[in-house]
Amino acid sequence: MLDKLSSGRLPDDVERQQVDLKEEAGRRGRGGVLLPGQERNTAAAEHLADEVACFANTAGGGALLLGVENKSGELLGTALDAEWLRHAIYTRVDIAPAVEVEVVDGVRLLVLYVAGADEPVEDTSGRLRWRVGPHCAPVDRAEWWLHRQDRRGFDSMAVATTRSLVDVGPGAVLAVRRYLDRGGHADLAAEPTPDLLRRLGVLRPDDRLTQAGALLLCPSDRTYLSVSVLEVEGGDVLLSPPDLSGLSVIEQLARVEERLEAVNTEITLRSGFARPSVRRLPMDAIREAVVNGLVHRDWLAPQPVTITWVQADSALQVISPGGFTGGVTAQTVLTSRHARHPALADAFRALDLVEKQGLGVDRMYREMVVLGHRPPLIVEEPGPQIRLRLVGGHPVIPVMALTGRIDPTVRRRDVRVALVVDHLLRHSLATASGMAPVLQRTPAEAEEALETAADCRVDGTPLVERYKDVWVLSRGAVAVVERSAEADELRARGILTYRRPDDPVSVAAEWFAEHARMTSGDYAYLTGLTTNGARAQLERLVADGVLVRGDARGRNAHFVLASHA
Repeated sequence: MLDKLSSGRLPDDVERQQVDLKEEAGRRGRGGVLLPGQERNTAAAEHLADEVACFANTAGGGALLLGVENKSGELLGTALDAEWLRHAIYTRVDIAPAVEVEVVDGVRLLVLYVAGADEPVEDTSGRLRWRVGPHCAPVDRAEWWLHRQDRRGFDSMAVATTRSLVDVGPGAVLAVRRYLDRGGHADLAAEPTPDLLRRLGVLRPDDRLTQAGALLLCPSDRTYLSVSVLEVEGGDVLLSPPDLSGLSVIEQLARVEERLEAVNTEITLRSGFARPSVRRLPMDAIREAVVNGLVHRDWLAPQPVTITWVQADSALQVISPGGFTGGVTAQTVLTSRHARHPALADAFRALDLVEKQGLGVDRMYREMVVLGHRPPLIVEEPGPQIRLRLVGGHPVIPVMALTGRIDPTVRRRDVRVALVVDHLLRHSLATASGMAPVLQRTPAEAEEALETAADCRVDGTPLVERYKDVWVLSRGAVAVVERSAEADELRARGILTYRRPDDPVSVAAEWFAEHARMTSGDYAYLTGLTTNGARAQLERLVADGVLVRGDARGRNAHFVLASHA
């Protein structure tokens, strides 16, 4: 289009359904005088958000070229900040286009690339429009979905490209074979290259690579995975990110994995464990974090998946361009499944790099909590982008002692059981309603998970048990943990801090969050104190004005919150 404009063609002659020329809105003053450009222009963001919504509703999406006079085709330029504009559009229509800078004849332009949406996208006025020829036109939802039905199953990563086997680098094929060998697929890894790639689903019968295949196996002009090592948060850079351009995505992934394996050193455990040493962070959790960030990223965004290892904290942070899709949120990552590009995700599954059932996030959670580490932090941030953080270090030996004794052994791999145990090691009690957000399930499903944990055994005793209407870690399970470490060590790691506590407030608060009254017997059961010791701590809360004694005496004696008395 730019070539045609420079040869004297007018915008009306060169605009197409997939591409539109736009002048920056809000830059004209009195008499049509062009005003100086600004890095931020809300009028332009509002106008472009509507156009982006229109392209998102159009099959295949499209592109907007910003900074061109609509009638004459004169290059006016724009000073808008690309990242600000991307986020400003996202906040208005929930679509984040890729925004790239183009300089033509010394004039700075912006190109906004918009992917086709899976669901209708309303503009800032609540309208539903799509492209008809070079213009946006209204469309009703019934027509939109009828058109979508005709295109059901379309995946841009599955379309054929002009690339073939001759474009595939030997390093990429070698990386593929190594990953298959590691996953236990030696027979597939030994196949001739054409047969191998066909079985992976990335080489079509006409010997053309799919878009997913070209991305994975052909040399790239950019770095898609950027990994750096810091001494501490915000501190010195110990290893700068290497330039991986020129390598295929699968080769870039292999290089990143090698670097992370080198910095994620092993910790020797004291005797008595089946595993004599463990990594500072579980490598399975690291791989899931990196590969998920790569597979589910927004491939239109120019920035790489950014990976940072913080040496002093044994922490990994992965930032992936693009927000959640398909109804997935930070609160449903354990229970929702959606692939932005199914063909690409399928290629990674065929390579055994992601879970075939789409349960990689579950495994990441489980691998962390069974070592006593906190569950992963996964949040969506402005950009949009997904940030995932894992914090490891020396494992919590008592937690390993407990989770390694769970029977039947299959439940050691159950993420629900792992999360129930993690919760009850840090909190005195659990309820279905309280566990529901932790497990990212309904209260009924959380109750089922608690009952599953109760069916497990540790050294022949139940793992968890009911106490009145709540669930607690069984006395046998508590004994396993307490035998494995001193009380001070457990408290330092946030484990069983409610056992024989110095400060009774937190235990009482957890009970009163579910109940109107508390007896000394309740408090003794939760804390492991004697009845007299429990009563003494509750009396301290009475003296502090937190609790008051109830009216009943004898066996019915109890305490209530002073604020509810």
